[in-house]
Amino acid sequence: MSQPSEKRPDVTFLRIDREKIRTRKWPLWFIILIALFVVVGIFIFLGDPNFVPFLAPEVSTARSIVLTPTQASTVLTSSGYVVARRKAEISPKSVGRISWINLEEGQKVKEGELVARLENQELKATRAEVVSRLENAKREAARQEKLFKRGVATQQSLDNSKTQVEVLGAQLLNIDELIRNTNIYSPIDGVVTVKKAFLGETVTPQGFGGAGSAGATFAVIVDLDSLEVETDINEQNLGKLDPGMPAEIILDAFPDQPYKARLRQIVPTADRQKGTFKVKVEFVDKDERVMPEMSCRINFLNPKILEADLGQGRIVVPLSSLVEYNGEKGVFLVEGNRVKFRRVTTGFTNGSQVEIDDGLEGGEQLVVEATALNLKDGDRIRLKEE
Repeated sequence: MSQPSEKRPDVTFLRIDREKIRTRKWPLWFIILIALFVVVGIFIFLGDPNFVPFLAPEVSTARSIVLTPTQASTVLTSSGYVVARRKAEISPKSVGRISWINLEEGQKVKEGELVARLENQELKATRAEVVSRLENAKREAARQEKLFKRGVATQQSLDNSKTQVEVLGAQLLNIDELIRNTNIYSPIDGVVTVKKAFLGETVTPQGFGGAGSAGATFAVIVDLDSLEVETDINEQNLGKLDPGMPAEIILDAFPDQPYKARLRQIVPTADRQKGTFKVKVEFVDKDERVMPEMSCRINFLNPKILEADLGQGRIVVPLSSLVEYNGEKGVFLVEGNRVKFRRVTTGFTNGSQVEIDDGLEGGEQLVVEATALNLKDGDRIRLKEE
């Protein structure tokens, strides 16, 4: 009896097809991608951003500026108002009604000029009565003196008559003073800038009807020769100023006409709430266009820079754009997407700006904060988006 044959399993599917292995190819894009990663990796490892643009440092830039001598020497700018150092608020010495007035806004007046008069008819009538009584008293005193010499009148009668003369004389002087007070004169040379009272209106002295009220002050006269500018300066900027330093006043109404000026006074007390000091600046030259209460801008100037030979203008750059490169002082200019080192010679430093005496012409685009970036001549850069 024959034995059954064993059935062997089919393992042909495990066979390695060496022909397919020899003919398999990688896709071209895959090979390029791998190569690119390898190259980028090499340059990242080497730290050379000029080959890989997106690795270039991002920089901020500024431009060199050509300034006038005044602009270059400005150490501080502030705003203020034109005020008068000498002005007078006209107020009567007694209560009264205006019977005559010669005041109009814009009118020029002289010191001692009669500008208004209050009604004084009652005072004049009273004066006439007192004058009459005084004359009678004088006659009576003369009569009593004659009688006293003859021994008819007593000493007391004589003294009483003389006292009456003195009392009426004092009354007459007082009435004359009241009449003079009805005439109102200009205390200074100047121009009428405010008129509050009119013919027939009753006015009162300062302090009687309230100082500064319409009834107390009926006109303001300003000496235009004493015009100056007042401005408030923050305490932190006070160290930049010195009395007598030059300045420039630019009226908002006439921005194209700067006026030469001088810092006259720093008022020696601070405003605790504002943290400021009041500063007074006087005009060196002014014209008829300068009027009280005009708003303006004041540029305080560095006298050393202002007096230097500045020519037609000065080139200034941010102080942060200066670098030391290969032992030389200079700046990095932006040329396309790369930088170029330019050697420069510097002059005055004014705050955050520095003067360039040689090396730039003005308008060049410069890298700021370049020292921290450790740039080299020819490095690739990326500009920051503003």
